[in-house]
Amino acid sequence: VPPVSIASVSLPIAGYVKSTFELLPGKKVTKGQVLATINSLDYIQMQQEYLQALSALGLSNVEKSRQQVLSNEEVGSKKKFQQAEADQVNLQTQVKALGLKLEMIGCDLKALAKGNMNAVLAVKSPIDGYIEEQYLAIGKYVTPADILVKIVGTLDKHVEVKVFEKDLSKLKLGQTILVEAEGLRVKAKIFLIGQQVNLETRTTSVHGHFEKIADEKLFTVGQFVSAKITVGSKFMSAVPQAALARVGKAGFIYIESSAGTMKQIPVEILSSTKDLVGIKPLVNLPEGKLVISGASALEAIFAKD
Repeated sequence: VPPVSIASVSLPIAGYVKSTFELLPGKKVTKGQVLATINSLDYIQMQQEYLQALSALGLSNVEKSRQQVLSNEEVGSKKKFQQAEADQVNLQTQVKALGLKLEMIGCDLKALAKGNMNAVLAVKSPIDGYIEEQYLAIGKYVTPADILVKIVGTLDKHVEVKVFEKDLSKLKLGQTILVEAEGLRVKAKIFLIGQQVNLETRTTSVHGHFEKIADEKLFTVGQFVSAKITVGSKFMSAVPQAALARVGKAGFIYIESSAGTMKQIPVEILSSTKDLVGIKPLVNLPEGKLVISGASALEAIFAKD
């Protein structure tokens, strides 16, 4: 899955785990679902500082208005008005900064402004997905550096194939990937080809989207699969695997004449599948019938002659 479908959940404030739920690996969770609650003294302190700054800002607004009236009537000094104006700006900045911090941790500022303080924070899932790991325990002290839960999402699940550098020139976007795993056989399309070769394995990652979205559910994130990429089509002669006697990187096929004699034909091996072998005869083929099985035994007989 892409990074957008992987989440490491933490909390930007320290506290103690008050409660948690049955977050076993593999359990499905939804975006916004509460995973745990945290008691935090720092959270209480931040709310107190916000309310104090909000109250001070209200007084500052009144004081600035008063000094402005006095300054306009030339009763008060301009210096006091300027100081009141500066105090107002400073308090506005303080209220804004504290408000942003509180919103980051899920505080309802409208409720807080009415005096509704809370000591408990909710840890929520940022994505839809499944629990991969969890590091929660009731009473545990957690800090902003601690990962509380790891979640793997289901959005945009795709296939990642490692391709050797010698084959990269044959690849292009849109080519078909045949994916097989534990009796499953589906197709995907290449949408991304890596631009850097791993210096240790000499491979590059190639990514493919499943042709059918429903096929995503058949596979698990991290599951190993075998894959073949269709890079093009080519016409060639092919024989059954049992009709070829392999010798090194080449081999022999056998033609039986109408008189019952065998002729050994050297061939170049071009490609191979589970059932068939693509070949190129290195001599002209005589008339007769191809022997479709037992080629290895025939090669042993010819080798003795």
